[in-house]
Amino acid sequence: MVFLRKSSSLLVLLSLAGCATSSYRVLYQDEGIAELNATPDRILLECERLHDADEPGLSGFMMHVLDEENTVLTLVQGNTLDNQSCDRRVKKMSAILKKGKDIYIAGRGNLREPRQMGRAYTFSPKGTFKKNGRVLGFVAIANEFGECYDAYSGEEEKPCPPEPFPLWKGK
Repeated sequence: MVFLRKSSSLLVLLSLAGCATSSYRVLYQDEGIAELNATPDRILLECERLHDADEPGLSGFMMHVLDEENTVLTLVQGNTLDNQSCDRRVKKMSAILKKGKDIYIAGRGNLREPRQMGRAYTFSPKGTFKKNGRVLGFVAIANEFGECYDAYSGEEEKPCPPEPFPLWKGK
């Protein structure tokens, strides 16, 4: 079931009935590259409306992931998107989350930074958890069935995810 909450940003929370166990693990972290594996109930997609942008109607895409210590890791995409493009991106990624039970996420950054608690996010029905201050650049998301979304080419170009992220392939 999909829940929507509107405020200064559009949030999409996904909760899958029948999901056996909730999990998160780091598959790989080295040289600024990270690969994660999580269940869909630990992932929150967001289009943050940028009210102070030079041009009206822009959004920033973010993905929040509830980690093994129940703090929230954030993945961001550096470029801004028009509101409709960001909403389409969330819709396509929501379909990947809805169909899969094992979600693989690729990002650029360092997961070894110390945790610094910040703003809280609600993961339905898990609860509300604090952001840990760790941020990765979003690269790609995929499920165990090979459905994938690349931050820069969407679903169109192959391979998805781009190298050097093998993600679900052979893991």
